[in-house]
Amino acid sequence: MSTIQVEGITIKYEDLFRAPEKDGAVVSVRVHRSVKEALAKLAEREGLNGISELIRYLIAGFLIGKYQIIKPEPKVLAPPIYLNVNVSKVSKEIVNSKFEIKFAIKSEIEDVINEVMEFINNVKKGIVKLHGNDYVRKLKEKLIKCMIKALKHGLDDEYERVKSTYELLTNYLMNNIR
Repeated sequence: MSTIQVEGITIKYEDLFRAPEKDGAVVSVRVHRSVKEALAKLAEREGLNGISELIRYLIAGFLIGKYQIIKPEPKVLAPPIYLNVNVSKVSKEIVNSKFEIKFAIKSEIEDVINEVMEFINNVKKGIVKLHGNDYVRKLKEKLIKCMIKALKHGLDDEYERVKSTYELLTNYLMNNIR
């Protein structure tokens, strides 16, 4: 219990440790000078504001032990939670980021297709030899990655362009390697 009756007087747990300014009472105790010095040093060591606070804690400890006063649990009020969900609106940032991703994929596909076409033109001119060229394998891997990205992001036209470029490169290699 957080309140008790001592000799007909109600005492609250909170009252044990505080000394109100206006309605507080002064209790005077005469002790030997050495006891006063010892109490002052104890209060200082315990981090209390003087002997008065130490005496309040001693009295509180006596009453808590004698009358089984229990510290009350603090009442905590949780603030209300407001949740507002609007599913009909799409964030402009999401739309912009999807647009930027698709634009980046389209430009990457365009670059890879141009690189493949430039390679084929260099082979036709005789600048680059096909036999033993590891660059062809890297171009094929780039085209496959572009096809996967195009399918993943729903870019059907770009997928068809990359697929036809892949087939062109594969057919050209088959016909010209002997």
